[in-house]
Amino acid sequence: MSHLLASLKSEWRLAQGGSVTRVPLYHQLYSVLKGAIMDGTIAYDAQMPTEQQLSATFDVSRITAKRAMDELAAEKLIARFRGKGSHVTYHYKPQPVRAPLVGMLEDLIEMGKHSIIRVISVEKVVAPAEIREQLGLSDQDTVHKVVRVLSNESGEPYAHYVSWTVGVTSGFTKRNLESKARLDVLRDCGIRLTKVDQVLSAKQASAAIARRLQVEPGDALLAVRRDSYNDDGVVVDVLECLYNPERYQFAMELGVE
Repeated sequence: MSHLLASLKSEWRLAQGGSVTRVPLYHQLYSVLKGAIMDGTIAYDAQMPTEQQLSATFDVSRITAKRAMDELAAEKLIARFRGKGSHVTYHYKPQPVRAPLVGMLEDLIEMGKHSIIRVISVEKVVAPAEIREQLGLSDQDTVHKVVRVLSNESGEPYAHYVSWTVGVTSGFTKRNLESKARLDVLRDCGIRLTKVDQVLSAKQASAAIARRLQVEPGDALLAVRRDSYNDDGVVVDVLECLYNPERYQFAMELGVE
């Protein structure tokens, strides 16, 4: 609880520096607590700080703390139980950022046109269990696996790609994949992507990846996983990307609806 209160007090201090200082104290406290509930800082079913703890932490009266908690209860964000304290009743669910797929795919194609593509391998293999599950394959099914390294126009490698694709009929050759954008090759095979789930994280470079991207083993890389769906809503392509952050940046522009 002490770590949570310290975090909340930090948010409170930030708010004190803005126009919120013209708002009644109880509402300032309510806003800080509500924000922590809405963004998942205080999780569902977690016990809320007591009125006495809030009063001591934020240097406000018990009446102010009680009114802030009453406001949260009135919005059904918390439930108050005599003898058991107050608990969060709001279920936080992170919302994915949504972006136009057409623009994203075209940007990827354009990036490929200005990159030097080196195909490390093209083969039909039995995929690892996680990839098989995502693609709906059995442990007997094979899938096209392609390993590539992309370099900028100066010849500096910036990306390492491993892709797993089902439904390939032809065209997945080293020559095609080095001379054309992979998305164009997919389209030539009649594979039309209509949705992409994308997850960003960070990974450390293995010795093999480090050699290919000209970094040190253990260096932090930007990791992007893209699961692509066809018209039927079925995942047909899984792409695992590793980027050297010194040579590649991932930027998004978000609009307010």
